[in-house]
Amino acid sequence: MLYGALRALSRRTSRNVRRVVLLTAIVLALIVAAGASRWGISDTRGDCPRGRALVADALSLDFPNPELDRFLVETLKKAGYIVDYVNGTGVDLELYRRLTDYDVVILRVHGGKGEVRLPDGRVAVVNGLFTGLPWDDRYQELMWKWLAAKATPYHDPSRAYLAVLPGFFTREMRGRFCPGSVVVVGSCFSLYTYEIPVALAQLGLGVYIGWTGPVTVQEIDVGLRMLVDLVYNQGLNWTEAAIEVGKRLGTNEYNSTLYAVILSRQS
Repeated sequence: MLYGALRALSRRTSRNVRRVVLLTAIVLALIVAAGASRWGISDTRGDCPRGRALVADALSLDFPNPELDRFLVETLKKAGYIVDYVNGTGVDLELYRRLTDYDVVILRVHGGKGEVRLPDGRVAVVNGLFTGLPWDDRYQELMWKWLAAKATPYHDPSRAYLAVLPGFFTREMRGRFCPGSVVVVGSCFSLYTYEIPVALAQLGLGVYIGWTGPVTVQEIDVGLRMLVDLVYNQGLNWTEAAIEVGKRLGTNEYNSTLYAVILSRQS
C-alpha cells in the first residue's frame, strides 16, 4: 500500500518555489552513501554528550506497529540513550522544531511530494513530512509562508494532515545538532529532493537517511529495524548500516532506494 501525496499547493506560493532551482548547486556539496567510501569518509554512531534519542511515530495513527516501536526504544536505551517516545498527534510542529535536542532521531511518518508550475513554465518539485495533526484551516498562514502544506495519504484520500515543508526546517527550528547526530526518516519521499537534509545540514546535522520515493509500510518497518540492529547490535556506523540495508532491500518496484547523505565531515 502506498501513501503520502502532498495536496497541490496554492498558486500564491509559486513565486517562493523558485528557491527550489537553487538546490542543484547545494546538492553538489553532499556525499551520497553509495559513494562515501571513495571519499574516505565515515561517520560515528551518533554519539554525542547529550545522549538523547527520539523515536516519533505518526504512522501509528494509520499503521500501528507497537512491537517495532518497543524494539527501537529498548535498543536505544540499552545503547545508553535517554529516549523520548512520541506517537500519533504528539508528532506536531513543536516536536519538529526541537529535533536538534536529540543526537539520534528516528521518524516513522507519512511523507509526500507536490509539484508547482513556475511562472516561466517549469515544474518545481517539493517534498514534505507529515505531522500527526489533522489539517485545520488555521494552518493556512503556514502554507502561504511556504512552511507547511495540506497533505493526504494515498491509502485514504478523504483524510488530510498537516505536513511540514523544507522551509519549516530552515526558518522554524531551534538550536543546533551535536556533531555526529543522525536523522532517520522512515517515510515515502524523504529523500525525493535534498532540501530537507540541506536545511538540517545548516544546523549541524551529520547524517540524514531516507527513501528516494514511494515505499510500503512493511519496507519502512523492516528497514528501520535493520538499521538500528546493525548500528547498535552489530557495530556498524550509520553510513555502513544504510549501505547494507540498501543492499538487502534493493530498489523496490516503485524505483525507490534507501540512501544516507553525509552532511558533515565531523560525522
